[in-house]
Amino acid sequence: MKEKERPQGHEIIERAVEERVAQARKEEILEIYDDLLKTIWNRILPTLGRVTVMAIMERSLVITQESYPIIGHLHVNPEGVSFRALSQRVKAEEHEAIRVGLKELIANLIDILAMLTGDILVKQLLQEIEGRTP
Repeated sequence: MKEKERPQGHEIIERAVEERVAQARKEEILEIYDDLLKTIWNRILPTLGRVTVMAIMERSLVITQESYPIIGHLHVNPEGVSFRALSQRVKAEEHEAIRVGLKELIANLIDILAMLTGDILVKQLLQEIEGRTP
């Protein structure tokens, strides 16, 4: 889905992430997105179950990897998304591609969740990401 066609929820997430990324050193970018994916994972896991959450994450990775091959170094396991292989492969010149790819991964994940749940889970996620109590 093109960026301008995405619902307002994307803007909220992008704004929250961009504020953190702007203040972060390049080494911290992976940590920011790792934390965000953990928050999403932990929030949807009780509702959807491990197998479903893993399938949704895998699908998000596959979609994103088509445009950003470096995202293929992320791996989904029963505990969440592993950044180990990606963090070991990060080169200074790839930081921007990784940042943009991770941003797209989050957008794809939110799109899938919105399609599957009719925005119910997405609204709860947005509240948590914004720091409000759901």
